[in-house]
Amino acid sequence: MTLRFRRRITIIMALVWTAVCGAVLSLAGVYLYLNPQIPSAETYRHVHLETPLRIFTADGSLMAEFGERRVIPITLAEVPPLFISAVLDTEDKRFYSHRGIDFISLLNDTLALLWKREITSGASTITMQLARNISFSLEQTFIRKFKEMLLALKIERELSKDEILELYLNVIPFGKRAYGVQAAAVTYYGKPLVELRLEQLAMLAGIPQAPSAGNPVNGPERALKRRNLVLGRMLNEGSITQEGYQSGIDAPITARVHRRELQLTAPYAAEWVRRELLASYGRSVYSAGYEAFTTIDAPMQRVATHALREGLLRYDRRHGYRGRQTHIELPSALQTPTTAPPIDGDATPSDGTQALSRDDAIASMTQFLAQFPESGGLEPALVLDVLPDAFTALRASGEEIEVPIEHVVWARQFVDVNTRGPAVLSVPDVVAPGNVVYVRLISEGWALAQLPEIQGALVAIDPQNGAVRALVGGFDFAANQYDHATQARRQPGSGFKPFVYSAALHHGVTPASIFLDAPLVFEDEALEDTYRPRNFGGKYNGPTRLREALYRSINLVSMRVLLEVGAGNVIDYVGRFGFPTDGFPRNTQLAIGGGTIGITPLQMATAYAVFANGGYRVEPNIITHVRSLEGEVILRARHPQVCKPCELEAIQASRSPAQPPDPLLDEPARMEDLFAELGDSSDPMGETNRMDDPGVDAETTAEQPAAELAPLIAERVLDERNAFIIHSMLRDVIRRGTGVRAARALGRLDIAGKTGTTNEADTWFNGYHKSLVATVWIGFSDNRPVGDTEFGSNLPLPVWIELMSRTLPSQFAPDREQPAGVLTLKIDPKTGRRAAPDQADAIFEYFFAEHSPPEEIIQPRLEGVTDTDSVRAIDIF
Repeated sequence: MTLRFRRRITIIMALVWTAVCGAVLSLAGVYLYLNPQIPSAETYRHVHLETPLRIFTADGSLMAEFGERRVIPITLAEVPPLFISAVLDTEDKRFYSHRGIDFISLLNDTLALLWKREITSGASTITMQLARNISFSLEQTFIRKFKEMLLALKIERELSKDEILELYLNVIPFGKRAYGVQAAAVTYYGKPLVELRLEQLAMLAGIPQAPSAGNPVNGPERALKRRNLVLGRMLNEGSITQEGYQSGIDAPITARVHRRELQLTAPYAAEWVRRELLASYGRSVYSAGYEAFTTIDAPMQRVATHALREGLLRYDRRHGYRGRQTHIELPSALQTPTTAPPIDGDATPSDGTQALSRDDAIASMTQFLAQFPESGGLEPALVLDVLPDAFTALRASGEEIEVPIEHVVWARQFVDVNTRGPAVLSVPDVVAPGNVVYVRLISEGWALAQLPEIQGALVAIDPQNGAVRALVGGFDFAANQYDHATQARRQPGSGFKPFVYSAALHHGVTPASIFLDAPLVFEDEALEDTYRPRNFGGKYNGPTRLREALYRSINLVSMRVLLEVGAGNVIDYVGRFGFPTDGFPRNTQLAIGGGTIGITPLQMATAYAVFANGGYRVEPNIITHVRSLEGEVILRARHPQVCKPCELEAIQASRSPAQPPDPLLDEPARMEDLFAELGDSSDPMGETNRMDDPGVDAETTAEQPAAELAPLIAERVLDERNAFIIHSMLRDVIRRGTGVRAARALGRLDIAGKTGTTNEADTWFNGYHKSLVATVWIGFSDNRPVGDTEFGSNLPLPVWIELMSRTLPSQFAPDREQPAGVLTLKIDPKTGRRAAPDQADAIFEYFFAEHSPPEEIIQPRLEGVTDTDSVRAIDIF
């Protein structure tokens, strides 16, 4: 070897050594620069899966899910081996042999970069992909690649291979908000991963490369190619047989988006819960995996939703058909001899759809129907053929249905809210081929329908603790998210009168007090004309007892009661029921629930709960407790609940030992005892709990979970005697007044309530049983009139009846005990005074002991009262 050659070798070795040292120093520099930017691998032992908020009913039925990501955790042991093979064969076949970096694949990527001038992702191991999806962005840069490699090496030292693979399978994105393979299986196939076939597993294994554009919904062609590539890799690695491979690539795409299967649909209630938790926990509530349990009774909620929707649809049918949604020309393949338009022999189709085959035409039309949303059980349909006694229509599912004339005859033309067109004699009077209409499935088959414009709300609460058992805020949440149950402030109409009358009892008026039902004229210099309020129908009854005025809902008596008590006193008094009184009017509109009064259905139900529970104020509530992802209870709600024994115990404990017992507390009298003292064992109000046809099959409401802490005791806001007498008057509304329809339909009298109608725009029924208070409101969101023939007694009341008939316990509630301090006396029904001992038409009435009528029989003083009283506006304050 010559000296010259040795020198060359030395120079080459020096250059190589310099290059190696330079590379090592460069890598060391890169490491020192990037290492501080790389998270600790130890954090990967405690990765938080962004699990959505889930909301449940009282019995644990899932009713809503909120979250930006759809995650369903799964353990590696639960993953089918075939899917693990699909992932490893496609993404990282040397996963169990490398240390986080696959240098063979890295060399291939480097050569591809040098020769083809492109960056590929073949060298990204599962560990590197895990690092990218948890800690880095998805942008393809060299810096990010180096970071992935360094972090992958750290992760491999911290976690086992199985731990890495399990974490990867739970966090990798699959598109359509699905993260993790279990969520992907449910999203695309509606079933857990273990139930999927080979071609479906291969489809999922191919999605992570391009989760948005390459999933089988957004990019079916690309997804199909990727699926077949996965199957090919599995065949090459010996994971499947040739027969399995061939069967897999021949299988069609069956993936579609499946929404999370809810066990109960209660979107308005769920939205209320979401808002409360968002206010308490911030946006982390969508990813922390919280489980919120509510007071909602699942069976009752289903009944409430159905009852309100049916009530709105009944109203809509009563007022006529507003016509089709739109009209299109049918493709020739779907036309029949009765529907095909006459054309010349040389005519050509007006557009491409006319020349389609029947199957293609159906597919085209079902796609067209997809733009019309389903709503509240109503779905769009395309009319194909019309006969005098029926029409045939195409559903969005591709099914053809027939609608007979008996389910079309309701569709007289809508003219205005009080007027309809002529009777429907044949189906062509209503629909024509090419019409897009709405239909609904009823027990007798398919029926023509239309989306109702009217809205409504139903809220049912437990009067003993304020727990919301059912809540419906409109016809369909998807179409209108405005919650009329908790957000709509409407005029309560006559439903507000019981609170005015309760104030009157508080100020010395009795149920037997006589008020003149006669015209009133209000004079005010600020008004251009006098104000003359009237009763409905323009009829007047003369002297009328307070009890009768309530169950007959006489407006002018309510106004005279307000004049006697004073608007200021009434406003101060009704605040105890939870009403927001700041905007209440200080005029006669207050007496009839009109003017500037604005009350939500939830507030009305809460106020009526005071009458139902005997005088206690409860707060409406919907959340019982919240659990963390680990199952720990992080919130347990406590709300005041009625506990009369607790109240009596506290009062008795506060007495001095020498203080004598209080008969008002210690010896509550029963009605039958008082009747016996009077020598009459009959019920003075006729308020028995049964009718001739008693009993309905019903479900009981779910019990709220017991709290670990001592319960909060509800505050008494109403004299028990006042609550008792108003309760008896509200029972008369059911027995003989505007709510008598409920007594007849339910066959029971252990219920009470009050109708309400305001300016033809708001209709209400507020009613209760000992165990349940329910308020129903129906009206238009824009305050349009509902019609001259629509009232609280025929629009919301049937909805309330359906709810109660299917949810109240079949056993009737016992009569409420008559409180001490309430007397039962015989009175003259005409004068309201005590009756003569031998008076044949005498009736019984309840009185506060201190407000009983005098012994002597005195005719009522009506002097100075004419047929029409003139009152100055100032007199009402």
